[in-house]
Amino acid sequence: MAEVFKLSRRKGSAKWQVRKRWPSDVAAILKGEFNASTGEEDRKQAQERLPLIAAEYERRVREARDGVSAAPRSELSEAEAHRMAAEFYRNTLPAFVVRRQVEMLEHRELLSTTRERLATARASLGRNDYTPVYPLARTMARQAGIELADEGPSADYLRRMLMRAFVELHEAAVAHLEGVEYSPRDTAMRDLPEAAREEPGKTLEALLEAYEKEKAPGWSGSSKKAAVPVFRLLRDVFPGRAVASISREEARGVVTLLESLPTNLGKRKELKGLTVLQAVEKGKMLNLPIIQPKTINDGYLIHIAAIFNWAVREQWIPSSPFGSLSVFDPVDDAERRDPFSGEQLQTLFSASPWDRPWSADLGRLGDYWVPLLCLFHGLRNGEAVGLRVEDVGSDADTPVLHIRAYGEKRLKTKEARATLPLHPELARLGFLTFVETRRSAGEMLLFPEGVVNGRGQVGAKLAREFRDRVKAMGLEGRKLGMHSFRHCYEDALARAELPDRTRRALARRAEVGSGRVYGSGISIRQLAASAAKIDYPRLDLSHLYAR
Repeated sequence: MAEVFKLSRRKGSAKWQVRKRWPSDVAAILKGEFNASTGEEDRKQAQERLPLIAAEYERRVREARDGVSAAPRSELSEAEAHRMAAEFYRNTLPAFVVRRQVEMLEHRELLSTTRERLATARASLGRNDYTPVYPLARTMARQAGIELADEGPSADYLRRMLMRAFVELHEAAVAHLEGVEYSPRDTAMRDLPEAAREEPGKTLEALLEAYEKEKAPGWSGSSKKAAVPVFRLLRDVFPGRAVASISREEARGVVTLLESLPTNLGKRKELKGLTVLQAVEKGKMLNLPIIQPKTINDGYLIHIAAIFNWAVREQWIPSSPFGSLSVFDPVDDAERRDPFSGEQLQTLFSASPWDRPWSADLGRLGDYWVPLLCLFHGLRNGEAVGLRVEDVGSDADTPVLHIRAYGEKRLKTKEARATLPLHPELARLGFLTFVETRRSAGEMLLFPEGVVNGRGQVGAKLAREFRDRVKAMGLEGRKLGMHSFRHCYEDALARAELPDRTRRALARRAEVGSGRVYGSGISIRQLAASAAKIDYPRLDLSHLYAR
């Protein structure tokens, strides 16, 4: 150790010091040189402190190297830029070429406009003006985990290659409109660079093994469990594939596949022994419930992105095909909270005012009925508190709730509007009798708390008081409150294993990617039969049944 870390004395100081240059790979980060005092004037005692000083030196070097590996790359090889541009061209081409039938006049206008754009793009490329692709280059580099400086050879070469792809896309569009056979004139868009072709051992299987080997020692039990379905999915979808051969289009195909993935894939007997692809097809045949957008995003895509980002940092691939992919989740992040457990529900609905069946002398009506409506119908607080007497009716001899806007009362989403069959448990609890008392009394609102306040809120005070009651009872969980019942309801829907179309109709959620609500065409009788399957196994409300 003393041969590597040499002692010296600074002029005017009696204490021994250690000075050493930083390794070249971290010199730019640590700056200058390592300099530490032993705190000793005696040379022998100073030498005895060298192991501690050496350890400090190694620690700082290690931290700097970790920082370098964790920091985004700032350079891009020409082969990587070439491949990124070629993949952009291939992935964009199907959408760039007009394939729909057009009338003659429109066809002429399209052809004329596209020729003009092609001429403009060629001219820009000819004078090294890459302005049209500046934002695209920045976005693609960041998706690949690379922070390119605005000025520099890497950024300039990537922009040039993307501009060549931009020109070639217009060439293809013109050729298609002219009705002539087309093949890329720019060979760079047709042929991948040699450096980016498949390398021996750079398979997806090898990537998963290398990634797991490095990351698994730091994984918690839940992280290890979460990796299992993700690894299974990738192995089933891309068996034996080279990592570099997986395209953006195929990555989007994985997202589409996940949108049809059955819930509890590894636990269902009917799916045992099937690949993921086979399980999806059988799930469609059996009309099995599918995983939710949050599971797709947080259970699968976030982990897949981490795997491929690691591959980019380790230079297995120039860019990640899974960068920034996700599905639309209709549940706002602000609504995410824990549901009540079965035990918590029983504790809650055994305490006042639920320690006896409903009667007219129980006091504030909303305190009693609103939490029950939220639990058995997944209503939001404002939706339940704002119900009018006329919103409870019948359809095909089935008691129903009409969830709709009126006056100043608004619904959170357009999909929230619905007609729902009343859950039979609410009927057993005397809800319809309660409604009739309000109707007989000539009341408009079911609950006095349903008056809209000056800020457009309905029943905000009731929700706050309920939250305080939950807290006073010592029920623990993340943001437990009235909206937690909606999450209880979602869990109950999943347990009931209803067809996805029916489940979305009862939960009042739109089809992903469209404005259409699932459930259109499902009769009230069918919905009522499905709603009756929604229960809470650990909750017994028999002490509240109407006598």
